[in-house]
Amino acid sequence: MTDQQLLALINKICGNQDFQSEERRRDIHRLLLECQQLPGLRKSSYPLYLEALDQTWEWVIKNICAFEPKPDLAVQTSLLKWINGYLIWRIKDLYLNQAYQHSRESSLDVYINENSDNPSTLLDQLPDGGFETPTISGIEGYIEKLRKQKIQETFEQLERYVEEDPDHSFQKCHPRKRPDCNCQLLCQRLLFKDPPEKLTHLSRELGIKYDTIISHWKRKCLPLLQKKLKDLGYSGDEES
Repeated sequence: MTDQQLLALINKICGNQDFQSEERRRDIHRLLLECQQLPGLRKSSYPLYLEALDQTWEWVIKNICAFEPKPDLAVQTSLLKWINGYLIWRIKDLYLNQAYQHSRESSLDVYINENSDNPSTLLDQLPDGGFETPTISGIEGYIEKLRKQKIQETFEQLERYVEEDPDHSFQKCHPRKRPDCNCQLLCQRLLFKDPPEKLTHLSRELGIKYDTIISHWKRKCLPLLQKKLKDLGYSGDEES
């Protein structure tokens, strides 16, 4: 798509004030497809990157009419910088929120790897900039590290346990009156599937609010995974 075509599509979307029209939805979908294919779209190994990306696309849909191309840049380049700017902020916000949740149980100034040659606190691990290879704390970071380093034994044991779910603890853990949105399903789709599914896609497929899924995932499913990983020998030292 040329710059002229891209700008024409944006103007068409913003000129259509019938927010429920099928035509506007089609145009927005077309725009998102173009945005997702922009060369240079920010990538990250951060475990919550997909969540940040989903939230970024939602933001683009709501705010595309506020986008103003820079006069000295091509439209595609301006759009890419606009999207990347928000995406980087969302990644940092999610990361700091995760660090804050961790700090409720452990102070940011407490050493998390005292026995290491280079002891550090959680505060030391907060990134100054860039998120290509961040140090992540918590269950999701641990699982991501297992994938990258190909230390598969514990991960495979965890996946096998969730799949078999002998005590039905993962299947029984679901939002009220929504057994189809149980922790076993969420683990299979969000963690064990390669590549992981997007929360927004899962939300639409199940017909359940995005906020409900993400809340249940963080408050119920992650603690279940944390407990099982501890049973498998995960103590937290593996992150150092």
